[in-house]
Amino acid sequence: MFAYLLTAVVYMAVPIAAVFVMRGCGAVKWLPVIAGVIMYFISTRLCDLTVWITLFSAPFAVKQAAAVELICIFEETGRWLAMKYPLFNIRSSRSAVCYGIGHAGLECWMRGISTFGLIGTGNRLNREGLSSFIEGKTSQAADAAMKELQMLMDKGIINGIADSIEIITNFGFHIALSLLIFKKMGEPKFKRRWLLLAIGLHYALNCISWLTSLSGIPLLSSIFGIITGAAIIILVYRLIDGRSVIDEILYPMDI
Repeated sequence: MFAYLLTAVVYMAVPIAAVFVMRGCGAVKWLPVIAGVIMYFISTRLCDLTVWITLFSAPFAVKQAAAVELICIFEETGRWLAMKYPLFNIRSSRSAVCYGIGHAGLECWMRGISTFGLIGTGNRLNREGLSSFIEGKTSQAADAAMKELQMLMDKGIINGIADSIEIITNFGFHIALSLLIFKKMGEPKFKRRWLLLAIGLHYALNCISWLTSLSGIPLLSSIFGIITGAAIIILVYRLIDGRSVIDEILYPMDI
């Protein structure tokens, strides 16, 4: 229960902390933050709608798998469109970071709320026992419920700490991709290969997490997710000359 509470709090706190950091630098741009929230919501909903229309008669598991495969394309294209057109006024590295805060922040809050839901499930389990989860179910459904509960109960404090670090890494990953697309769009001849790179990096993180999850060891999945996310952040830092970007955020030329 403590491990779930820790991850839920981190999910909710990281976006708020990021806003306060940017505010301390005098760099908060609320329109780009709102743009990130809107584009994340639209891109995920469009992805779900596309899968539902194209795979209308397919089983739910197939639709879910397809959505996971397509979401990287929708998210990164949405990020690119938000920065390409002047509607959201994303014209500086500060704005790009704020966009990333909104984009990743909504995802964090959605997952945080879901984690609080798991805490509610744990409280019910402790209060009412296993019988409340399997009562009235067929033997097959009861076995499935037991396996799911067992998987949830296997999460210990070490897993909670690792998950919390992974949440922070993933948040930084979204900031990095926002800066990557923004900085490369500012080049005289923007090549769409940078959008393809952002999609590919997003797929890399998702695929590593998925492949390691097949091991059935949650801690292993978190560790590889942290390593992959950190490696992508370092790669992007080098591609966009991260030191100059930090200087641009701290000491903007328009002040």
